Amino acid sequence: MSNSRLFEPGRLGTLTVPNRIVYSPMSLRSTDGHGHYTETAIASMELRAEGGCGLVIAPGAMAWPSSTGYGLSVSIAEDDAIPYMREVARRIKRHGARAALQIGARGTRTEGGAESIAPSAMRFGYEAKIPRELTVEEIEGFVRDFGQAARRAREAGFDAVLLHACTGKLLSMFMSPYSNRRTDCYGGTTENRMRFVLDALAAMKKEAGRDFPVMVRMSVDERLGERGVQTEEGVRMAAMLDAAGADGIQVMSGTQERIWNTSCGYFYPDAYAEGLNRPVRDAVNCALIAAGKLGNPDVAEAVLERGDADFISLGRPLLVDPFWPKKVLEGRYGEIRRCIGCLNCFTFASRKDIEPRGVSCTVNPGVLREPEFDMISPAESRKRILVVGGGLAGMEAAAVLAARGHEVELHEAAEELGGQWIIASHAPYRKDYRSLVPWLEYRMRMSGVRVFLNSRVDADRLLRIAPGYVVLATGAEPRKLPLSASRPEVVQGCDVIMDRVRPGQRVVVVGGRYIGMESAVKLAETGRHVSIIDAGEIAQNTNPRLSGVYRDRLVELGVYMYPNTPLLGFTGDGVDAAHIGSLLHLPCDTVVLAIGTVSVKAPELEDAAARCGAGCRRIGDCRKIGDALYAIREGAELGREL
Repeated sequence: MSNSRLFEPGRLGTLTVPNRIVYSPMSLRSTDGHGHYTETAIASMELRAEGGCGLVIAPGAMAWPSSTGYGLSVSIAEDDAIPYMREVARRIKRHGARAALQIGARGTRTEGGAESIAPSAMRFGYEAKIPRELTVEEIEGFVRDFGQAARRAREAGFDAVLLHACTGKLLSMFMSPYSNRRTDCYGGTTENRMRFVLDALAAMKKEAGRDFPVMVRMSVDERLGERGVQTEEGVRMAAMLDAAGADGIQVMSGTQERIWNTSCGYFYPDAYAEGLNRPVRDAVNCALIAAGKLGNPDVAEAVLERGDADFISLGRPLLVDPFWPKKVLEGRYGEIRRCIGCLNCFTFASRKDIEPRGVSCTVNPGVLREPEFDMISPAESRKRILVVGGGLAGMEAAAVLAARGHEVELHEAAEELGGQWIIASHAPYRKDYRSLVPWLEYRMRMSGVRVFLNSRVDADRLLRIAPGYVVLATGAEPRKLPLSASRPEVVQGCDVIMDRVRPGQRVVVVGGRYIGMESAVKLAETGRHVSIIDAGEIAQNTNPRLSGVYRDRLVELGVYMYPNTPLLGFTGDGVDAAHIGSLLHLPCDTVVLAIGTVSVKAPELEDAAARCGAGCRRIGDCRKIGDALYAIREGAELGREL
């Protein structure tokens, strides 16, 4: 398909945008704690402008001052922010892109010690703290703050602003009947619930000038059913914003209460929100910005061709590949690094060992280290390097090492590359995962790596190869348990996922993280009676943007879930576990183990490397159990180091 529509100029009110590609405001979580982006965050936004985006929207500027600090948010709440923000706008615009600033307010889930506030004092599912209900006087003050924030953005040189009114943040909480239980002029009817955002829009237009474009980012459907905003009401809300002078509407969906609906992970198909665009398009005259998994260039083009939207917005696809626009324009589709929908970009809080602090990406280990990280420098001395293991860590290391001029050969004992990622990408709904191994294979081919499959390396073979350096990327294997003679059938969760085993009719899954949940869902879908137990919480230390989907599916399928239930042992007809202070017996035909993995360390290869005078390093799971993000990151860093 021709992608000509993507590269036509577009209009946002009085603003001409050079093409139809918008970099959605990606919160990079990279600030100085005092309301400013770090230099790495500014450089990251600038690189997306250089990569060919027509409009780059800087994320997360708070509209009013905080006495307790801003945490990982930025501020445009006072005039002294103008000189600093002027530099941000200048850096974006010097590459020909237009620059906009997102302005909003958190409400709940606050940072930096800020008070939690909301339209109504009520308990939410995502946090135990009950927010304080705002007074009418405070709302009116915040309206004035929004107006002044827009004025400052214009004075700082931004071409437009985007008002954040979606996904459960403060303005959208007022818009929603779920979170707004007020009985005054800000609650009840659609018109009343829209009053705050409409007043904010009017103030921004008044203070920044009627000719200054103000866009609104809104949830057209909160995906809460009748409890929240549904499409019909959301379309009416969009029409009200259009009539009030909004220059553009970015169509979003979901809310914090069901946070997986705000982030398009691997469960979602391409253009999953397309059913929302056309109703809004038919109801408004202002520019429409489509969102929701549009990283396939042909899918993005089709949205514009159908007239469903005037612009397409990309967040994670541009985080993964900042030069997505230029590659599409030049027809270099095969060179695009593709987002796999793993949502590891939301797991920054648990990755305190990663520097620089902020968002990181599985597929692009250079995020917040660009552009220097992408500049592959030639090796000072060329080595013959043996990489043992063709999982993600080994492939990434091999590709970078060969690109730097080393002579690299990679040996994989299995018949295909990918290691544990083959299991991770097996489920039908994980089709996005299946783009990662071909991408790494392509990079190895382009850099000249010699790849050997069905090729097991033992100590003798390593000595015959006589490399100058050995990279061990031998991965991990499923953790096992000591088994008694009298027990049900015991299988591994990875074998269930890969269809290598046929469990019985009654199944107990031991382990409640991803492998356990996926195995339980898969078996329950075939009509089996499934229970899942874990010594901790079900889905403990997983990403709620993914595990929430699994949890709901487990409930829908009638899977029995037993959190905080350690396995005590096996019996002839099932398992014993400790549950609410007593012994629980669960009869079953098959036990599925999903209790993690252990490193495959291969010390004999380290010894052989030492005997032939070669340096040696472990990377990935054979060094320390982690996930795909850590594996690729380690491979990328080692490749640049040697």
